Amino acid sequence: MTDIPKVRLIGIDFEREGKTHGYIGIQHSITRSCYYWLPVPITCIKNGSGPTVLLISGIHGDEFEGQIALSKLAADLQPVGVTGRVLILPMANFPAARAGTRTSPIDDGNLNRLFPGEASGSVTQQIAAYIEHALMAISDFVIDLHAGGSSMMHVAAAIVVAEGDALRHQQQMALAQAFGALYTIVYASGSQPHFGEIALTASARQGAIAIGAELGGAGSVTSESLSFTEQALARVLHKIGVLTGITDAPPPMTTRILSSDRPDTMIWAMETGLFEPAATVGSEIRQGDLAGRIHFVDSPGRPSTQYRFDEDGIVTAARFITQVERGDCLYRIALSPPPDQDSHT
Repeated sequence: MTDIPKVRLIGIDFEREGKTHGYIGIQHSITRSCYYWLPVPITCIKNGSGPTVLLISGIHGDEFEGQIALSKLAADLQPVGVTGRVLILPMANFPAARAGTRTSPIDDGNLNRLFPGEASGSVTQQIAAYIEHALMAISDFVIDLHAGGSSMMHVAAAIVVAEGDALRHQQQMALAQAFGALYTIVYASGSQPHFGEIALTASARQGAIAIGAELGGAGSVTSESLSFTEQALARVLHKIGVLTGITDAPPPMTTRILSSDRPDTMIWAMETGLFEPAATVGSEIRQGDLAGRIHFVDSPGRPSTQYRFDEDGIVTAARFITQVERGDCLYRIALSPPPDQDSHT
């Protein structure tokens, strides 16, 4: 394990039997408190031998479904119902989660672009270093929960960054099926330039089998999205074998496999104005279909600009905020994989 000198554990022992709650303390000296440490909350539930599962949310602080679901699980799950060890990290980027922002208000760090982190770096780099080299390093499985955040709404989907090893990829897909979302979006491991810096590939570097999830967004939570998140977690934990007993979660639906490997599966605003969408998350779209219009309310008489989809596919994410600027993402789409990618199923 990498030495991370500015991190201390408060009230938590990963080897102790039973349930412990505590904090990962990140030293952060400030004017208000010269010896302050940032309290990143964590729960460990351990009962005998078995797999270790790390459950993460709050990597982006404005994604709330996972944070609530994991907070409830930390309170409700008892050691008698566990075989092995469950680590629950509901506010991974604690400063961002406390502020309700995507990135940290301390250093503007996007935790999901900073793995493997830096033990002597910024606050967010230190958090990334501890998660990868201390928590992922002792985990057999990692489940990383996300949503569309404040600006986007995302269809409920399991996320798989496909590993090259066939057996490990098969395990990933089995977890995605157990998760039970309508869609599973599969990425090739090198298909996106930032993939070396995200939690899923960090988990793989440490030997853990990992999947992610997108669970809603728009800076809010619905009873439906939260209920699905809780049921999906129960199914996955049962599939892994760390959760014992009978679950009341309904069986998973058959998931539809989609691909989003290519970087051109997003539609971007090229002007500043008010966006009128013509599609919603989950919409099946065809090449040439109207995606929406940008209106220029500050320029009387100027006609709106139309945007159209360039591919057939499924809208997996759509912008929630009406005001747009050049460079804002309006939609993300995913495609049905070609027949020669049957290994993804």
